[in-house]
This record gives sequence, C-alpha cells and structure tokens, in this order.
Amino acid sequence: MIGKARKYCAPRSVAYPLQVLDFWVDQYARGAYAKRNFGSVDQDRPKILVMTSGHLGDALIFSYAFPLIRQRYPDAIIDLVAGDWCDPILKGNPYIRRLIHLNHAGTNRRKISTLDKWRDHSRTMREAIRVLRTETYDYSLDIRFSDSPMHFLLPFIQVRHSIGFGSRGWGGLLDTELFLPDGEFHHFDLILRMLEYMDVKATMRSVTPYFAYPPVADKQALQKLELTEMHPPLALLFPETGEPKRTLPVAFWVELASRLLRETDYFLVGCGQTPFTSEVLEKLKENFPAEQHRIINAVGKLNLAELAALSKQARIAFTLESLPAHLGSIFCQTVSFYFNGTGLQFFPIANFPVLVVHDHLLSRSLTLDRPGFESIYVEQFDQKTLDWAMQRAHEQPLKQ
Repeated sequence: MIGKARKYCAPRSVAYPLQVLDFWVDQYARGAYAKRNFGSVDQDRPKILVMTSGHLGDALIFSYAFPLIRQRYPDAIIDLVAGDWCDPILKGNPYIRRLIHLNHAGTNRRKISTLDKWRDHSRTMREAIRVLRTETYDYSLDIRFSDSPMHFLLPFIQVRHSIGFGSRGWGGLLDTELFLPDGEFHHFDLILRMLEYMDVKATMRSVTPYFAYPPVADKQALQKLELTEMHPPLALLFPETGEPKRTLPVAFWVELASRLLRETDYFLVGCGQTPFTSEVLEKLKENFPAEQHRIINAVGKLNLAELAALSKQARIAFTLESLPAHLGSIFCQTVSFYFNGTGLQFFPIANFPVLVVHDHLLSRSLTLDRPGFESIYVEQFDQKTLDWAMQRAHEQPLKQ
C-alpha cells in the first residue's frame, strides 16, 4: 500500500527518519517490485510465513494464533522467522513446520557490541533468505508493529500476499499495510486484525492459550526442587522483569510473601534468574526461621519448560508484567502487578482467573473480554494492593 498517510509508532526523532526511508521504499515499490507475480493464493493448503523480531513474551502470545489458522485451514503449512532467543518458546511447537532464525539487531538484547549485533543480523539474514527463497508463500504476517519489523525481507523472497504494520517503516513493501488504532489496544487484537485478511475470523474470547512442553518436564521440575508428586500446595513468586523500571522493591515482595506464610499453608517457590529473587527469599528465611521448609529457592534451577510444568502444578502465581504473567496464567490462577507498564496492550490472556493490578492511567477503565479476568487501577502499590492479592490467594479455583 502506497500513498496513504502513515501513523508511525515512534517519537518525532524516529518518525522523521522513517518518513525519509519510506519515501525511497515507496519509489522502489512502485517500480520493479510492483511487477512481481507469484500466482494466486492457495486456499486449500496455504503456506504461511510468520515473522517477528520480538522476544519470549511476544513469541508465546502470537503462537496462540496458530490453532486459529489451523481451524480455518486444516492443511496449512506454517513457517516462522524469529530471533534464536525465542527457541525456548517456539522449538517443539506442534503447529510449526520450520523455524528460521534472523537475529534482528534492533531487538538483540545480548551483551555484545552494537557492531557485533549487526554482524549477527547480517549473517542470520543471509542464511534466512537462502532458506526462504526455496519456497513460495501464500501469506506472510509480520506481527511487529513497534520497532524492528522484517518487511525488508520481502524483496528477496516469494510471497503472494504480505500483511503487516507500516508503523515503523518499510510499509510500501506490504500488500496489506495496516496502522495502529486510536486509543489503547491489546497486542493480540492487532494479530486478529491481520488474520482477517487471511479469512481467519476469531475474537479474544475464542483464543485458547497454550504452551507445548515435553511431559518429562513435570518430573524434572519436582526433582530439581526436591519435591514429591504429593507435594504441598505451591504459590510461585516471579519478582523479576527484564525492565528495571517495572520492578517493585524487595520490601513489597517480602511483605507479600510474609503474609502468604502467615495466612496460608502454601509453600513458596521463588522463581527467577537474578540475585533479586534470592534476596527476597533470604529476607524471608531471616524473618521466618521456623518456616524455612516452606521457602524454596528455584533461582536459576529451572528451564522454561520446567517453569511451565511447575505452574501447572501450582495453585497460584504472583508476577510482574513479564513472560511469567503470560506463562503462569495458562496453567494456574495468577496475580500480576503491572508497575510502570504498558497497560492493556500486554494484559495476559489466561485459562485461569487473573487479577491485574496496574498503574497505567490510559487503561484505567479497560479490561479484556475473557472469563475470570479482572483489572484494578492504582496510583501506588501499597497495603491495599497486598489485600487484593491475598484475597485471591485465599481463593482456590479447581485445576483444569
């Protein structure tokens, strides 16, 4: 789509360069690129290429679309281009035929230099193109609407109908170029909009979240934590997030965990990858020396499959706005604290009751059309927030 006024998802310092980029992309798109013709879309057994430069949470959420595609096209073939950091979510997914790596420099969080990120980007891009150009895809979906889309791949591969958002450049290369709606929105609503152009119709209520992991992870998780299959009721604590500004202080988590120890019979499992969670647990042990057997340190011990398995065996999980909010709510009741976060855009789509306590003003009166979902707006995370969390802790919905 060329010529429509674009709404960039970027500050002016980024939007102006994107306008310059898109001027030249549009010139190219009107020329030789416009003459490409790879035939008609196969409506019986379409080959679909999904692209994303996002991270684990993005990978988990957009994977919910794969069953919707298969419901409409039972014989569809789905290939995926993503950063190799998404492998823990995507490897083993039963709906994907082929996973192809492209480590976009714009979203690479590895602790390497910017130059090395671009080298990795270039190397994986060449390898991805070599694989992709052996196929002709009926549809491509680039789900990235913020930074670092992968539309730049389109001139090098064969796609009959490309769909994506032009909000961060390269939109002239798309057959269907979409723009962000006004106001607040949920990430998955944008994916549902893209699916409509493939004649896949669904709503937020029709989505069934899932995460496929090997059955052996159930036993492995218990063994690593020295628990038996007849373990006591578990409450999981996920006090970490990849964004420091969205992290609640140690004192908040210690107070929450202290109330759990005093008011319930839960065994508390602290999950994470950094010393932050260990600090919370150590303070708990100091304050509750007689309850140390109920405080389990799982920091750095479990892989993603084992965390999912542990969530399946838990009664409740307490998280921040991070991957565990989405992963945990697939398998158990969840309370998520969205501090300095993005609000509705990344509220978890859950199979179990979810309470989201957040301070996102623009999402103050917004919610998800999902059974068991509740969101509460707060100006500060204080004792009242802990009261709401504890109210959920005393509720024990049956496991599915």
